[in-house]
Amino acid sequence: MSGGAWSRFLSWVEETWCRHVSQRELYRRLDHLRALYTARTAWVDQLTEADLAAMRRALAERIQADRPRP
Repeated sequence: MSGGAWSRFLSWVEETWCRHVSQRELYRRLDHLRALYTARTAWVDQLTEADLAAMRRALAERIQADRPRP
C-alpha cells in the first residue's frame, strides 16, 4: 500500500471510530432519557378507566372555561 493510500485508510478508520463512539454516547443518552420518561409516566399505567374518564371530563371542562367569550 502506498503512503497516500495508507494515510487515507487511517483517516477513514479514525473517522469511522469517532462516529461509532459519538453514536454510542448518543444512544447512551437516549437510553437514559427513555428511562427517565418511563419513570415519570409510570403512574399513568396505574390509572383505572374511571380515573381516566374523570381526567378527560376535568380537562374538557377546563378547556371550556378557558375559551374566550364573544
